[in-house]
Amino acid sequence: MNSGVFVLGPSHAKVVNLLFGHRNVLVARDGDHRRMRSWMNPSFSSNTLRTLLPIIRDTATKLVDRWEALGFPGNTFDISGTLNDATLDVAGSAILEYHFNALDGKSDLAKVQRRMMDSLSSTTRFAQLAAQLADATLPYIPDIVLRYAFELPIPTMKMFQEYKKLTNELSLCLLAEKRKHQAPGKSQDFVSSFSNGNGGSGDDDFGVHLRTILVAGQDTTGGTLGWVLYKLAEMTDFQQQLREEIRLTSPTEQADYNAMPLLNAIINEVLRMYSSVPMAERVAVEDCVLPLSQPITTRAGAKVSELPIKKGQWVYVAIASYHRVPSIWGADAHEFRPSRWLDEKPCKGQALGPHASLLSVVGGPAVCLGWRLAILEIQVLVVELLEKYVLSLPPASDNRLRARLAVTLVPETPDGKRQIPIHIECVA
Repeated sequence: MNSGVFVLGPSHAKVVNLLFGHRNVLVARDGDHRRMRSWMNPSFSSNTLRTLLPIIRDTATKLVDRWEALGFPGNTFDISGTLNDATLDVAGSAILEYHFNALDGKSDLAKVQRRMMDSLSSTTRFAQLAAQLADATLPYIPDIVLRYAFELPIPTMKMFQEYKKLTNELSLCLLAEKRKHQAPGKSQDFVSSFSNGNGGSGDDDFGVHLRTILVAGQDTTGGTLGWVLYKLAEMTDFQQQLREEIRLTSPTEQADYNAMPLLNAIINEVLRMYSSVPMAERVAVEDCVLPLSQPITTRAGAKVSELPIKKGQWVYVAIASYHRVPSIWGADAHEFRPSRWLDEKPCKGQALGPHASLLSVVGGPAVCLGWRLAILEIQVLVVELLEKYVLSLPPASDNRLRARLAVTLVPETPDGKRQIPIHIECVA
């Protein structure tokens, strides 16, 4: 994954192109990929991140207000929708300098995006069978056929068409407004960097990048935040200890959040056990040899420490499996135990990812653009919510969620619904 020898697999690449549009950063290669990352990276740098903290904290306050308006305190509610609205609002304000007002329920684009993501991540048996069929056949379907299929007048495709129309209109509006009011100089915000010509392509391509940022910024971050709050509701003693840590720390700067052991322990353990993307598909573009960190024994009994990979051969990167290897994470690698992150060295061996030796945000040239923003976002929102509320699981005989892979890893209730039902009380 750190090498240009491996690229996104054909089925995943076709889905990405269909959803976002061609020439997006997820499928770009070589010079195109480097050019895109070069103008995008400054918007997600550590220096930029420090200026975004007030935006995230303001959104956290609005999320609390939304919960109050919906009557969450004293009741059991599905919190997933409001979390996704909050992460979309952060993506809009922090990256695009645009207010979606998703938490206020005023954004048509937010509503369409939520319907679209719910459709893509449906956990019904029919949807899963359809996804398996698509995964098996997509590599062999010509792109031109898929483009025509996208225009079919059926409900799902109409929804995709509406989303593409709304995001294209927004992208052109953002560029026009930025060029109208932009002060002289080299501004490094996301829209300015593209409008100044750094994007290296026409204005129509900005809609492609806009969709990529919005979906990636909302779905994976909102999903991870949901799992964190669910596990805190499940582990009430740990939740109370974290609430005390929040009281003693009173974080106001990014460094304060990063210095909170319990807060980061629960976030890292969720990233380890509930990675939004538990598996990555790659294809070799040339013959190569893949070294192994540990020798394996073949069926013939031979020990090998490297694997020859042929051009065109598929490789599946089992992120979830790596996060559960006992030799790296300990004998209890399959257990959810946040306290492992309180140890001096929670894992053994060479680090593979940029954050906490985890592959949750991938790594190398394909590392998630906004992983630092996502971590800070989750930190701030968790702190704000735990200062105000006590979370617990609903009083039911079977209230445990299970993780289901549906594009990303989503929570599923025992009756098959994509929800995160949490009982909420105000802090005494």
